[in-house]
Amino acid sequence: MANYKGKKEEKSHKGAEEMKNSDIFGYTLLIFGLGVIAGLLIAPRKGEDTRKIVMEHMEGCCGKTCEFIKEKAAKIKKHAGKYEKLLRKDLEEA
Repeated sequence: MANYKGKKEEKSHKGAEEMKNSDIFGYTLLIFGLGVIAGLLIAPRKGEDTRKIVMEHMEGCCGKTCEFIKEKAAKIKKHAGKYEKLLRKDLEEA
């Protein structure tokens, strides 16, 4: 019975470590976001100029992201088609 209790405690300890890691990641993203916002507010350019630059960069990133997603979706569709054919063949043989 003591052995079972020890395994249960190990699992709960492992879960606590994962929770701590996710908290650290979340706080890191929060601090990064606050830094970006502070940098934009303290920037030496006019707000209008900064917004224009940010929008240009965002449009570029959005275009790259859309292309990346389209490429990955095409690859997934291609592989899914192959697996579908194999599964159909296996089902017909069974």
